[in-house]
Amino acid sequence: MPFAHVSDISIYYEVLGDSGSPIVLINGYSCTKVDWDLSQLQRMASRHRVVILDNRGVGQTDKPSTLYTMRGFAADVIGLLDALAIDRAHIMGVSMGGMIAQHVALDYPERVLGLVLGCTAAGEPGKIFPISPSNEVVEFLARPSSGDRAKDNRDAWPVIYSRQFIEGNHAYLEAHLQDSLEYPESPLYALQLQLEAILNTHDTLHRLSDIRHATLVQTGLLDVMIPPGNSRILADRIPNAHLIEYPGAGHGYLDEVGSTAVDDILSFLAVIDVQTLGSEL
Repeated sequence: MPFAHVSDISIYYEVLGDSGSPIVLINGYSCTKVDWDLSQLQRMASRHRVVILDNRGVGQTDKPSTLYTMRGFAADVIGLLDALAIDRAHIMGVSMGGMIAQHVALDYPERVLGLVLGCTAAGEPGKIFPISPSNEVVEFLARPSSGDRAKDNRDAWPVIYSRQFIEGNHAYLEAHLQDSLEYPESPLYALQLQLEAILNTHDTLHRLSDIRHATLVQTGLLDVMIPPGNSRILADRIPNAHLIEYPGAGHGYLDEVGSTAVDDILSFLAVIDVQTLGSEL
């Protein structure tokens, strides 16, 4: 199994595809490599060298009990790129991963080719997001674990997906749930440290204009966890950003709209690659 020793931890990662420009996929709070849809990864890997990883605190990556920060997560990503001898890569992050991706772009701009920000938000000190979810959603997110992983996952579906998707894709969701249950469980202290990093160290709102990379912002219009207005703020304040909103999709828009969202990502990256190649000739 591939591990990279980065700073104070060992990071679990996988690489799919062996040609094309590299793209690093950064997942969200509590999520691991099994939360990516394999068919979507394979579609991306047909054109790119795709790097996925378990973030600090989850999966097979180390789970230190020291403070986690957004800048620390970003440094982990750059350390992984160094270990893989990748000078520059496209960076894609969803949810918390999109927050990390913003910090990568701001702190290490020379390492980024293009930026994809999915169902995410800028950071503002003292607020969970510039546009907060409803009180009901916040209360759900603050609920302690029941101790039953399967139940907790199923209970979260209405916060992640649209009702129509849940009703029409129960078998898909159950299969994904089983994959998650077979993967290493993350300890509660590590999940709390990830959450505290979001709440206390994500501070990009007033720095978004400093992101000069071509940026694709994606969101589902039915996202109740990170309301779509947050994506509109990102697209308005990042100078070279393009926003795509998917009607009928929730926070898990990548699962809900599937190949449509992936094709949008691939088309966006293709333009950047042509521009980059032309500038380097």
